[in-house]
This record gives sequence, structure tokens and C-alpha cells, in this order.
Amino acid sequence: MKRIILLSAMLVALQLSAKVSLPGIFSDHAVLAKKAVVPVFGKADPGEKVVVKFNSQKKETVAGKDGKWRVNLDLANSPEGPFELKINDIVIKDVIVGEVWLCSGQSNMQYSLAGSIGRKEECAKPVGSRFRCFNVKRNSSKVPLEEMSGKWVYAGSVTSASFPGVGYFFGKKLLNELNRPVGLINASWGGTDITAWISWEAISKNKAALARSKAKDRANLPKRERVKPTRLYNAMIFPLAPYALNGTLWYQGERNARNAHEYADLTRAMVALWRKNFEFAEMPFYWCSLAAYQAKNPDPNAKSNWAALREQQTLALDVPFTGQAILTDAGEARNIHPRDKKTPGERLAAIALANVYGKKVPFAGPMMTGVVRKGNKLVVSFKDVDGGLVARPLPAEYDVDSRSKAKVKKSKLVRNSPAAQVEGFAVCGKDGKYFWADEAVISGDTVIVSSKNVAEPCGIRFAWAQNPTANLYNKAGFPAVPFQKIIK
Repeated sequence: MKRIILLSAMLVALQLSAKVSLPGIFSDHAVLAKKAVVPVFGKADPGEKVVVKFNSQKKETVAGKDGKWRVNLDLANSPEGPFELKINDIVIKDVIVGEVWLCSGQSNMQYSLAGSIGRKEECAKPVGSRFRCFNVKRNSSKVPLEEMSGKWVYAGSVTSASFPGVGYFFGKKLLNELNRPVGLINASWGGTDITAWISWEAISKNKAALARSKAKDRANLPKRERVKPTRLYNAMIFPLAPYALNGTLWYQGERNARNAHEYADLTRAMVALWRKNFEFAEMPFYWCSLAAYQAKNPDPNAKSNWAALREQQTLALDVPFTGQAILTDAGEARNIHPRDKKTPGERLAAIALANVYGKKVPFAGPMMTGVVRKGNKLVVSFKDVDGGLVARPLPAEYDVDSRSKAKVKKSKLVRNSPAAQVEGFAVCGKDGKYFWADEAVISGDTVIVSSKNVAEPCGIRFAWAQNPTANLYNKAGFPAVPFQKIIK
């Protein structure tokens, strides 16, 4: 009789535990954000009682009519752990508390440490269990999903190679500077348009993008569903929310260069959408400006869709709590996936350390604030000079392709303005024809620019090319932001 009662009790317990489920992000070795509101959520039978325990906290709730349940933990003052996260009879082991950042975008975010410069050195000295990553399984869906899958792993001698390269160097910098655990959530997929990562409502904020997206949605692309609008947002971002984040890193835009004029609007819409989903109105959102790519072009009038896309990325900085890492000095002419992921990762980390964590560190390059015409010269003013403007010595060669099988790794660098102190400026007259500057000299927080071919300059460009040659930095070592401006 006792055996029957015990067996019945065991069956009931198994049935109860089977009714509760959680998204895959809640799994062994997870990192929870050190914040006052940390949602733990999932599904169960309607009306089922759910009890969540973590360290000394215990929260209870009841699943709603739709089967969804949620509790909020307060981890603002939590030690890092590790602890067990218990939900009814489910036990999630080795959970720690730290800084959690979402890494998303296309191939340059997907690009892992395995192919990055410095991989051998990093894997030889693994960071260990205080640095973890969850790679969201790549998936696409026409409708929003509630579940996703993946696996949390430590930054070990083998597993570190699976971390996104940019995210790895970002996270390692944070861990070293803050002495707190760091968790990365990598939701990225190569070759994808920004419209794949947002909802139809967000796309509709730009009429041109909406028309283009509707056409793509109707296209017969059975093996390339990921490139269609909303598909990756539905399958890889929506089911993550509202997992508690400290911020988001974004590296994307190559796919959108052909429609660059839409990008600022779409970026603003995406940031608003993700902030709403993750219930974080001021969520830091930092992106990589497009890196240098393709052959150097000596023509200052050459059209550049990458330069236009970079301009759109800069325009989107009008959204509060955003930032960008300039990478015009960190690309490869024949490799759209530059293997230097340390430079973008650490530049993004500098933005976060300064603006999220209150560290007194420089984090941005010189940005143009105004242009004044004085006779045949233009005086360009800058902010974020951090110690002053400098013209760095230009190297004799520039990077072409760092991959081991590449036949040409570097090419000779030819200056466009050999007489100028600062390389990268071009000016135009009323006819709109640009000429490289003969004079570009630093004067305090300004650069004075002129060309002997332009008597009355009406426009100016800096680093306006697919693969610009430019050497204006601040003393903190950050490159100047590319720009173009018409002077009336």
C-alpha cells in the first residue's frame, strides 16, 4: 500500500514539473543581470501555481489563462554566485549574476573568435567561468515565437572560439575593468537586412523600406527565409524578451548599403522596438559603423554607398543612450569580414564603461560640430577632441586581406593630399565637383581646409569613401567621424 502511495506521489510530482516550461535562455550556466527587476518567465497550465527560488529570494505566481507566468527577482545587490534557480521542480544549476549584453546583427557580429586575430593567444589563456556566452540557435519565422534554444558556455580554451569575436573582446574588457561576471547573448546571422530584425510595425515607419519589404516578403526564397522582413526578429529576438539586459551591441549595415537612405529611420524604429520588448526604455544601444572595405579610390567624386550608410548610422545617434564605434581604420580591402575584432570590441567597451558604468575614460572620436567659410578656406570645428586633435602618421601600406590563404595581404598607400597635414578632406564649389584638399591643418579644436582648385568652397567631405584614407584622431586614439556638409 505504501509503495502504491509513493508511486502515485512521484507520478503527480512528475506531472507538475512537466507542466512548467521556460525559454532556453534559462538553462544551466546562465548569467542573470545585476538589476532591480530581473524577469523569470515561461509557460504552464492555466491556473497552475509557480514558485521561483533564487539564493534567498522566493517568488510565487499563478499562470494566466494563456498559460504564461512571470515573476521579478531583485538582483541589484546580489552576490555573483553561483546559485541554483528553482522553478517548482525544475532546477537550473550554476547561475551567476553579472552584466548581460545582447550581441546582434549580421556576419561581422556572427563572426566568431575562431577566425579573429588573436584567437590562439586568447584560447591559450581562457577567461573561465565568470565570462559566458549563449549562442541563440539560428532560426526564422513568419510569426513571433515564444521559444528559442541555445546553450550557455564558459570562456574556456575550446569554447571561447564560439563566442562572437566583437562580443568577446567587449565582454573581456568589461570583466577586467569592472571585476564582474559578464554574459553575452549572441543572436546574429550573416547576410541579413535590418528589416529581418524588426516587426512590420517598425518597418512601416519608413515608406520606402515598407514597399521594399513587402516585395521581398512576396518573393519565392524557400532557402533564404532569413533575409525576409521580420523573420529573425520573430524567431531570435522576440522570444528572448523580457530577459533582463544591461545593453545591446549591434554590428550590421553591409546588407543595407544599397538602400542607405532608409537606415537611420529603421535604426530608430529598431531601438524603440527592442527597448519596448525588453522593458528598458533607456537601454544602451551601441553599434559599429561600417569598417573600411574595397579598393582605395583616388577619385573624390566617386559615389560611395558605404559612406552614405555610415552617415545614416551617425544620424541615428540622435536617439538617446546610443553610441557608435568608428571603424574606418579597421577594415580590409578584399575581406568584408575584417579579422580584427578587438578594435571594434574594445571601442564599444569604452562607450559602455564611460556611459553605463561611470568610468572616466575617453570613448569617442572627433565629431564635426560646424563649418564656417572664411574666404577660400573652411574652418571645421570638432567636439570629443579628448586632449586635442592629432594627425597620425600614415602607414606605408594598408590592409588588403589578412586571411592566411590571401595572395595579397597589403598594398602601397598613396596619399590623396600629400601636402596637407590632415589626410581625408575634399572640398567642392558651386558646381558640386570635389577636389582633394591641398591644405588641411589643425588649429586648436578646428581643422582649416582649402583647395587651390576651389575659390569659393560650398561643400566639404571627410573620410567619404568605401575605404577612406584618413588620419585625423584625438589624443585618446579614436578616429574622427566621417561626414559631408554643404555650406550655404
